[in-house]
Amino acid sequence: MRPAALAAACALLACVSAEAQQRETISFESRQKGQPVQVTAEIYWPPKPGPVPAMVIHHGSGGVGERESRFAREMVAMGVAAVVIDSFKPRGVTSTVQDQSAVTGQDFNLDALMALKALGANGRIDRNKIGIMGFSKGGTSALMAAHEQFIGAAGVPSGLRYALHVPFYPSCSAQYYRPQITRAPIYMLLGAADTYVGYEPCQTYGQALQAGGASVQVTVFPNAMHGFDGGAPYAVSRGENYSKCVFQQQADRSWVERSSGVMTIGADGKPISGALAKALAACRTLGVSGGANDAAARQSMDDLKANVRRHLLGG
Repeated sequence: MRPAALAAACALLACVSAEAQQRETISFESRQKGQPVQVTAEIYWPPKPGPVPAMVIHHGSGGVGERESRFAREMVAMGVAAVVIDSFKPRGVTSTVQDQSAVTGQDFNLDALMALKALGANGRIDRNKIGIMGFSKGGTSALMAAHEQFIGAAGVPSGLRYALHVPFYPSCSAQYYRPQITRAPIYMLLGAADTYVGYEPCQTYGQALQAGGASVQVTVFPNAMHGFDGGAPYAVSRGENYSKCVFQQQADRSWVERSSGVMTIGADGKPISGALAKALAACRTLGVSGGANDAAARQSMDDLKANVRRHLLGG
């Protein structure tokens, strides 16, 4: 081989080796409607020696796309490993916009906690500096990952918890009565013009969590729609819209849908026959839309980075 060709080949191998060091695919067991499934995540490593902080990034109902890659690049540039979960591909799903039951909220939320378990056992990651952020459906998982009852049910070790939660426009349709929340800070970023999931339910739930001692901060961006952080505007006429559905756990542990007043689960913890369908018939609609808001996109990115610096990169 000629020297020039040899040099080019070595350079190519060096690039491939560097790429392999900077990106890694991991998998962990989760659940799909009662059956075990191996969920995957891509880790994008910063070019610095470990152990390093990490930020889990959980996608929304449209799956992994440019948005997740964009936020991953921002995290890596800060010296934080970005961990992008793909909750859809291993389950053979491309979207849940028109059918949220294709990957249930319970299974989706579990993915976030099983990812935490996997990262906590990874020697290249600082297990005390792992955060989670997510968008819409992934924003909900980022919020629910602070609830101790789900953490315990997932078998997460007692010394392992997310150190930061940043839910972008989550759904707060399930509101627990005085839940036990971890001490990690929660920063909810909402849009005042969001008609997909709304913003008032998360404001209400955030206040309830604050009253219980949780560290919760809620920011509502004026004129911002669902997906305000970037991307093309969209509208899906057949998309399932649960913005008017708010299921609240009562003091006796029963569950009541707020707008219809229908009790769906009794104090004994058992679902009431036909009640859920009745409640959804009253509150669920069709039609979802969203789009970027430049001011909210810039400010939310600034807020995210400030909290990463404070809680994941700080001493």
